[in-house]
Amino acid sequence: MLKQTVSTVSEHIFPGIGYSFGSNSSLPQVKEKHEAISNFPLQMALFFNVAFFPVWLVTIIVMLPLKYDKLPDLNKVILIIALTAAVVIEITRLYMGYLGNLTGNIPGLAGFWMLSLLLQTPLQLLLLLPALRPGVVELVSQAVMCCLLTVQLFSGFLALSDLARHSSARFHVSQFLSER
Repeated sequence: MLKQTVSTVSEHIFPGIGYSFGSNSSLPQVKEKHEAISNFPLQMALFFNVAFFPVWLVTIIVMLPLKYDKLPDLNKVILIIALTAAVVIEITRLYMGYLGNLTGNIPGLAGFWMLSLLLQTPLQLLLLLPALRPGVVELVSQAVMCCLLTVQLFSGFLALSDLARHSSARFHVSQFLSER
């Protein structure tokens, strides 16, 4: 009764993702639905990042006029380009992380991980440089973002390898069942 209620509620909230429980087995049988394999530590890190992102953005925007006039011209250009790119990449990265982790989408999760590693990590570390004169509040905010990014890199790698292993096993099982 409880399993059926949870399955019904889950089907309404997340359509297309669900289980059907067979009477012969205590294990869930996937029937015309997609089994979702998600990584809980990655999901929690993504949740905290989505919650902290507006705080980080407001902190950066408030602190920008205070330090902008004190920077050399080249650093002003670098700062504006880095901030614009970091915001756009962060929004895209968080969306891809949620999509990839919750739906078990390997390309989405791989895109999230590559954006994190190749683009967002250098940008976040660039914003910590003393040449851009971060204030104390900005430095703390940026350090929290870097810590969240580090957790997401490690848990994202583990989630991606687990998802690839699960997809491979599912493929081999479907090949075995189709040969019968």
